Amino acid sequence: MSNTTETTETNNTKTPVIFLDAVGRTIMGILSDSTDDKILSIINPVIIMVGGDNSGKMTVQLFPLFFREFLADKHTDVSFSYKKDTITFSDINAIDFRLQAQYTQMFSKANTFGSADAQPPATEQKVVNLFDE
Repeated sequence: MSNTTETTETNNTKTPVIFLDAVGRTIMGILSDSTDDKILSIINPVIIMVGGDNSGKMTVQLFPLFFREFLADKHTDVSFSYKKDTITFSDINAIDFRLQAQYTQMFSKANTFGSADAQPPATEQKVVNLFDE
């Protein structure tokens, strides 16, 4: 494994870096310009969760470390900093296009976030509000 923190460009899109954090979670995100010799700064990091479904097939899900829905400005990028001496680097420099597309879609500036009163009423599902307004 290399100790590289380079972000590669593919089709004008930054390829996320992948590493293990101090508690063993697989983290993926875009390398920030504020990364230095001791700190790895990651923009919009996600946890890669791998599991199985009822049919025995593997599933892969991406969970953001912090949900943008909790921010006042829903289109702001979130950045986390990791001490380089507490994480495990990988030499992965290319990921499957489907994983790349899912990550890109999660943090697209074109995503819209509507208020609860702007949404049409759910007819078959119970709505759970996270915050009282």
